Amino acid sequence: MTLPTTMLAARIHGFGDPGVLTVEEVPVPSLASGEVLVEVHTSSVNGADLAIRRSGFDGYYSPPLTLGLDLCGVVRAVAEDVDGLEVGDRVHGRRSSAARGTYSAFAAIAADELVPVPEPLGDVVAGAVPLVGLAAWQSVAELGRVAAGERVLIHGAGGGVGHLAVQFARHLGAHVIASDVADSRPLLERLGSTEVYDYRATDVLAAVGTVDLVIDPVGGPVTAASLAALGPGSRLVSLAGSPDEEAAAARGATAMTIDSWMDRDHLARIDALLVAGEVEVEIAKVLPLAEVARAHELAESGQARGKVVLDMRS
Repeated sequence: MTLPTTMLAARIHGFGDPGVLTVEEVPVPSLASGEVLVEVHTSSVNGADLAIRRSGFDGYYSPPLTLGLDLCGVVRAVAEDVDGLEVGDRVHGRRSSAARGTYSAFAAIAADELVPVPEPLGDVVAGAVPLVGLAAWQSVAELGRVAAGERVLIHGAGGGVGHLAVQFARHLGAHVIASDVADSRPLLERLGSTEVYDYRATDVLAAVGTVDLVIDPVGGPVTAASLAALGPGSRLVSLAGSPDEEAAAARGATAMTIDSWMDRDHLARIDALLVAGEVEVEIAKVLPLAEVARAHELAESGQARGKVVLDMRS
């Protein structure tokens, strides 16, 4: 195909509420060494996107910026030094940096941040899973080191990371305790949670007692309070907070913050679980790029169960 010279992308020129997002015509990116150009079919809204839009991660990133970290699409060009990917390959993955986003018709991305998409996976699921799937897998299996029979408490279990963490923990043989709002109960029971608590109506930590592993995608006071659930040998993995490591150590436990990373082997394993029907990705809504502000509003409303996906072709 003949590549266009311009494309549509969702960008911010300042920080704030979803109204700062605008869809603009910008140049199609050129390739650096080790990169491929992907025609983006789908991306999704992640917590990191919301944080960057609000404040640039407290000033780490500066506008103007194209948002977006994960994608699914088709390779349309490759740098000369790229091996293993070819024009026409269907791929998905996640960026290691948000400096250049994926809410766009095309994205230049490092080849080692992509894996081929198995044929049974549709574009919506393949565009929704990379960042949250890797964050959930690495929290549960890599840093959390969950073992069969262990009791695992997952906060925010109905969210993008949470609902996948529930399934990965269940797949690895754990007794899964899910904390979320009451409306999430049917989903969380279907995904394999052994116990489900409405944190608005129940003191979850008092109800569950000591657990082997806590997965915390929520942060804030939840992170500090979760120390009460730790005993000797327990682990706390927070995706959104900075747990008190010394307080955890005083209980004979370990507390840590995870900054998830792109790992091709991990993503390929997640893909295999999806294809086998062992896990699924809950899709809250699919919206066109033109409605990116609405997508952000929905994602941060607390009403979305699972992932909000952007379709670049609609």
